[in-house]
Amino acid sequence: MKPFVRWCRITVIAALPLFIMLIYTAGPTPKAHAGLWSDLKSIYDTPAKVDELEQQYKDSIDRLQEFSDKQAELEALQQELTRQNEEYRLQNERLLEQNRELEAKMQQAEERRASLKQGVAWTVLAVSAALLAYMAATRIWRYRVYRSQRRDEGGTAL
Repeated sequence: MKPFVRWCRITVIAALPLFIMLIYTAGPTPKAHAGLWSDLKSIYDTPAKVDELEQQYKDSIDRLQEFSDKQAELEALQQELTRQNEEYRLQNERLLEQNRELEAKMQQAEERRASLKQGVAWTVLAVSAALLAYMAATRIWRYRVYRSQRRDEGGTAL
């Protein structure tokens, strides 16, 4: 065997126990066990812990009850709001229908008013035309009478 290889074997064999001891001492320490006094003390403190847990349980029940009450209140409020929303929707539909009816009535009233205005305009036009025709006819008749009287008199009158 060569001396270097031999030296490596000896070193590894000698270092192995030191390495194992180093790992054992550097590792985690085992948990310490409580003694008899600690066990008796924990048994003595158990009723206080039970009372504390009972109080926490009661507090949790009270909070749960409050939460349940609030939830019921919110559900009632939500139902009320839903009912109001439905009422508003129905009212909106009724108002839209009334709006349509009123628009139709307004359109009819505007048509009647326009028809009335047109009728009045035609009446005024017809009366004006008749008056003008009467005036023209009167003028023509007077002129003809004048001419016929002048012819009958035989002269010029002026």
